[in-house]
Amino acid sequence: MLTKWFFLILAALLRNIFAMRKYFLLVLIFTMGILHMFGQPNGFTAAYDNMHLLFSASYPFGKWKAVDWNALDSRIRPKIVAAGESGDSVAFFQALKEYVVSIPDGHVSLRGWNGPKAIAMYRQIGGSYGFAVTRLGDGRIIVRLVNPGSPAAGAGVTFGAQVLEINDHPVQAVLDTVSVLWTEAIPATLECKKMYQERLIGRAPLGQAMKIRFLNRGVADPITATLTAVDDNYATYNQTSMTPLDPGPVVTSKTISQGRYGYIKLTSEHGDDSAAVRKIYTDFRDAIAGFISQGLRGMVLDMRVNAGGDDALSAAFSGLFYKDTVLYEYQTWYNPADDSIEIWPQPIPHFNPVTLQGYTNPNYPVGSLFIEPQLINFDKPVMVLVSPRNISSGEGIPMALQRLSECKVVGFHGTNGSFGMVESKIYISLPPDELYLRYPYGQSLDKDFKIQLDSDSTMTGGVIPDLRVPLNDSVIDQLYIDSTDVELNYAIKELNAMLGINEYHYGSPGLKLDPVYPDPVSSSATITYRLEETSTVSLAIYDLCGKQVKILVDGTQKSGSYTVIWNARETNPGVYFYRLTAGRSSIVRKCIVL
Repeated sequence: MLTKWFFLILAALLRNIFAMRKYFLLVLIFTMGILHMFGQPNGFTAAYDNMHLLFSASYPFGKWKAVDWNALDSRIRPKIVAAGESGDSVAFFQALKEYVVSIPDGHVSLRGWNGPKAIAMYRQIGGSYGFAVTRLGDGRIIVRLVNPGSPAAGAGVTFGAQVLEINDHPVQAVLDTVSVLWTEAIPATLECKKMYQERLIGRAPLGQAMKIRFLNRGVADPITATLTAVDDNYATYNQTSMTPLDPGPVVTSKTISQGRYGYIKLTSEHGDDSAAVRKIYTDFRDAIAGFISQGLRGMVLDMRVNAGGDDALSAAFSGLFYKDTVLYEYQTWYNPADDSIEIWPQPIPHFNPVTLQGYTNPNYPVGSLFIEPQLINFDKPVMVLVSPRNISSGEGIPMALQRLSECKVVGFHGTNGSFGMVESKIYISLPPDELYLRYPYGQSLDKDFKIQLDSDSTMTGGVIPDLRVPLNDSVIDQLYIDSTDVELNYAIKELNAMLGINEYHYGSPGLKLDPVYPDPVSSSATITYRLEETSTVSLAIYDLCGKQVKILVDGTQKSGSYTVIWNARETNPGVYFYRLTAGRSSIVRKCIVL
């Protein structure tokens, strides 16, 4: 077996050879003995011991996150030994997964061995009850998804139902025990972990029973039912995915709010080659230049789904909004020779806006990256949309813009809280059947040399929104019934407020939909709405399952106010939604029919 110091010296050599920022590849390969290890009864244990030795020594956030390495090893190693004794590769993989998920860092992951992973995952969450929940601002746990034909639907659970108890325990307490073992990325912050638990509470081993007590909307008495998990081909898991990857274009831009503001969606700061990186930069820069030339009064920068990439590119993007040169970060690395975290000992390449290539500035301290003003500057108000799907270098732009007085960060939740330098690798099994641990090799430090953004021992971190979008029943309806972009509308409303623009809208700019009167509805009701421009208009009634039960308006109408009478005498009692659609905008509200 190789010694600790062999690995540490190998790490130092490889770091000097492959000195690259954010995509720096440190491959700690067990150059001798690893294949022999897996051929022996204790092969799993030997591979695990080497991994634990290296990872616990070189992981740069161990103290910051207060990782108790001895306790972690004491909990996981017996499972590894048992897996080795039985030759159970699935149990070995699952034990490693439990080890890795114990580190609250979205940059830490176990990769490879898709076969054992699929088996272990199916054993634990291959079954589904057919629902997922979300937590409202007042603490209530509400059903945000219920699939037709699922056990939950068969038991009478409907969209918007409040979950009260699970297996005779308060649902809030049960949520805290839901495993996040099979999430797409390890949650780094507590609020991100809670979001994962809310989407996974409806998944379990195939055939497992759940007793649920819930209260449907508009119903006085709670219902208690027992659900049995069935195979839904991971439907609810995929429907509630929180992967940070977006399959669409990297840079998307347009004007919004009747041409008043600009909008850019940025999904990555990573390119496969230098040409791709240049295109990302020029697409973003040219969109900003277009907003300036049009005289737009503000913009929304959508970072909600962003997988990160190159910090130099993130700093350059931030420079489009800065007029002065300021520090973006100091970069650190684990130096095995001194067994310490140190400032990176070489100059960090910056992105040159003229040559569109990297360059180093001899006047900057080694290991430092600066935000440099670019050739153009957008100095109007900016709303930056964020979410936990905004990770790594993608968190740097919201961090930088939040420091500007004319910029605000907006969202239901903060960013991922995983901002360290990546990537290091520890191979547990060699290619082609590779299995390895991926993790950060260093920290990002602020001007005071303190760790920035990475979550701490309390799972607090990331970019926290200046403006938290409220989560209530009305917002849930807009999000999941009408697919309204509530956060974007909230950002537009805040931009209007900052600029002194008095434009009232509920749910969608350009539309106003008043509550039905009376509510509850007994026999007939009045629905009033207002259009700001001539549009193709639809006003329809839907039941809780999303089935259309009545169309009240369908045609083209000019701007102005309208009143429609809804004859509900033949409508069954219950909760209903009425949706107003005008062009590409829409609003949804709910009501009760007696």
